[in-house]
Formats: sequence, structure tokens, C-alpha cells
Amino acid sequence: MSMINRFWAIGKQIRRQGGLKATAKMAQSAPKYLALYRCLLADPRVPASAKAVLLGAAGFAVSPLNIPNYIPVIGAIDDIAIIILANGYFVKHVPAHVMAEHRSAVGLAGETLS
Repeated sequence: MSMINRFWAIGKQIRRQGGLKATAKMAQSAPKYLALYRCLLADPRVPASAKAVLLGAAGFAVSPLNIPNYIPVIGAIDDIAIIILANGYFVKHVPAHVMAEHRSAVGLAGETLS
């Protein structure tokens, strides 16, 4: 895929997600989400299995063990797909009151997480 096609695809995705304002807002919230995950990982009320899945997926994403990129489609998106699935599992298994408590502590009480 040429560089122009890649930029075009990124631009289309940004427009689909709400434009540059939504992208800027998401980028501004990134430090808060990192703080949220750090607090949730340190909280003993969060199940150890959920923590293990999230940390295992993050470890896989940065490890040299990887599905080769020459395999069409799967090779290019395996890390992203595993992180997304692990994040979904983690968020579903965090008790709602614990999530709400930590979200308000880091300043994310009005935003959605999914």
C-alpha cells in the first residue's frame, strides 16, 4: 500500500470517529486512561485473572514472539486484536463500583470506556 493510500485510510478513519476534534480529545484523555489502568492494576479488588490477561496481552504485544507479518491480514493485526480482546475481558471483569471509583479519581467520570 502506498504512503498516500495509508494517509487516506487514516483520514477516513479519523472522520468516521468524529473528526480531528474527537481525535484530539482522545489524545488529551490518554494520560488519564493510563492512570486509570495503573490504579485498576494496583487495586486488590480487581480479579487476578483479569489483571493476568491484560498484562499477558501487553507482554505478547511487545515480545519478539509474533505471528509473521507475511501471513495476510492476521500477521498485521494480531497484536492489536489481542490487546482489544484482552481489554474487553479486563473491563468486563472489573467490578462496576471499583471502575466508577477509579474513573472519578482520575477525572474520567463523564466519559465512556468500552
